[in-house]
Amino acid sequence: MTYDVHVRDAANQASNALRIGLDSTQPALGTFSVAGYPDLRSSVETFVAFAQNGATVLEVGAPAQDPWLDGPVIAAAHRRALRRGDGVSTTLETVRQVSTLSDRPVVTMIYWATVLAYGPERMARELASVGAAGCLVPDVPPGYSRTWAMTAVEHGITAPLLADRGVSRDEMSATCRAARGFIYAPAATGKRTGYLAGIDLASLASFVGSARRIAPTTPVLTGIGISTPELAAAAVQQCGVAGVVIGSPLVRALTDGGLDRAIPLVERFAASLNQAGRARVGLTCDEKP
Repeated sequence: MTYDVHVRDAANQASNALRIGLDSTQPALGTFSVAGYPDLRSSVETFVAFAQNGATVLEVGAPAQDPWLDGPVIAAAHRRALRRGDGVSTTLETVRQVSTLSDRPVVTMIYWATVLAYGPERMARELASVGAAGCLVPDVPPGYSRTWAMTAVEHGITAPLLADRGVSRDEMSATCRAARGFIYAPAATGKRTGYLAGIDLASLASFVGSARRIAPTTPVLTGIGISTPELAAAAVQQCGVAGVVIGSPLVRALTDGGLDRAIPLVERFAASLNQAGRARVGLTCDEKP
């Protein structure tokens, strides 16, 4: 594969858009829902509302037959979205509309089985064409993360990667070095989304520190187990992450009460992170000689 000027410009624009969403002076709030849940129009309205009420990065999940990383709340959203149409076309149309209606960077979350069935190059190219800033594939096979990241970048999008805390040091190192856009570090090891039993902040902080030593210029976000605004703030203050991605709490709120229930939750997460960011800046200033 060879860059041309248009692809290089698109890749730079995607990287810049994501960088703005991950501004180091303020913790990022990534908000997740499933494309086409509960229907296409509603899912677009959901992401736009999230952007208007504090989200800095919008994560659009592609509906999948086997969303193995997702707990029951998000898995149910996958099933409902799939009843209304093909997962990839729904995702592309959702991204197209959301990226037109919002200035927040849009990152898709797509399982490898979907990417492989559609074709990695075609997937990256079409995501770029509808305005996606990146594509997080949480289960890229070992040894293929660098190839996928290069494919994504060469077609105009970033390639965030999930750094599994249960793999070998060499594999974790390869993932962190390959990631483009950000590294996604699960807060709860070995758990699915929607995990509620608490997290080990000290362990997460140690892992984040390792990831940042390997890839010092790549932001680290966390999620999976970040169930409350207070826990999100604690992760920012104590673990050195650039932000958090919230999924199950928001999808649960959407399921129970639609945007009327989800928007106030986004606002609470945003306010908590804003406060954590101010405290972090104040601490840094106080520590200066």
